Amino acid sequence: MEHQFLPSYTLGEDAYDAVPQICGEFGKTAVIIGGNKARAAAEEDLRKSCKGKLEITDSLWYGDDATFENADALKQHESVQKSDMIFAVGGGRAIDTVKKTAGEMNKPLFVFPTLASNCAPVTAVGAYYYPTHAFRSVWYAHRPSYHTFINTRVIAQAPTEYFWAGIGDALSKQYEVEFSSRGDELSYSRGLGVQLARNCSEGLLRYGEEALKAVEKNEVNKDVDYVVQNIICSTGIISNLVPEDYNSSLAHALYNSHTGTPHEGKHLHGAVIAWGVLVLLTMDKQFEERDKMYQFCKNTKLPHKLAHIGLTDPTELVKNALTKPDLRKTAYPVTEEMVLKAIYDLEKLG
Repeated sequence: MEHQFLPSYTLGEDAYDAVPQICGEFGKTAVIIGGNKARAAAEEDLRKSCKGKLEITDSLWYGDDATFENADALKQHESVQKSDMIFAVGGGRAIDTVKKTAGEMNKPLFVFPTLASNCAPVTAVGAYYYPTHAFRSVWYAHRPSYHTFINTRVIAQAPTEYFWAGIGDALSKQYEVEFSSRGDELSYSRGLGVQLARNCSEGLLRYGEEALKAVEKNEVNKDVDYVVQNIICSTGIISNLVPEDYNSSLAHALYNSHTGTPHEGKHLHGAVIAWGVLVLLTMDKQFEERDKMYQFCKNTKLPHKLAHIGLTDPTELVKNALTKPDLRKTAYPVTEEMVLKAIYDLEKLG
């Protein structure tokens, strides 16, 4: 028996108006859990949409990172235990924390992303870290959120760097899924996911720059709508259709290694991922795709050099990356020498 839950979502500047109708059939009470800045950005409008129709019983901070410990702590709150449903508000780490809490408590989860930084709002998978902020593991809920409400006005008013990094993260989906699945005989759902992945990057490269310009002015337009759906929904639908071994590859292995490798400065997930995709495309000799993305990264100031992710010597980064589960399934054996060569070849560009 195979179960397949695909995401459903509402998108628009008035997306929260749909909350009572969609969530009302699951109960009468909800608890909000999210980041401090995220709740400040979204909670007032969310409460207004629920007034007289759904009772918001509490509003809680999720913690400082997506950890098992924070997810467990939330389960101890009386308001969480008594609520009919849980509203996760924020970015990827807040959403993933609440995803685990709701999943283990078997409570309906509804998601309200305040950032377009990754596909966490519509996926069943979450990425988790140790309290030291080093990567720990992934965890799967039995299904994604019951519904996701994407308020594009809230997203456009968030710091632009998260939207910028979200584009970088979304650019990985096409290339990592294709690389991981290459040569396999695919089931229906896996084949559908791989086919969808092949359409991910074109729209980002076409509309990404104009969308960034709009978000820098806190504006919403058709480019923003398109890119937000690509970052959150396209990549998320694919993640729900394909297995874990297809969902990530070298770019994510390099990022997960980066979290535990000494480096200068702070670097967002999607920014490091963008650089990792360039490394993957170089190693895989997809030079035409690499060059298109390289130019896009230059235009948008996404990382395309080692220095942009705070490193000068990639040796430790690569050694650690090769131990990550992201590289369990590859089109061919990936060696330290191959990755290092790709990194240094990338350094010569431009």
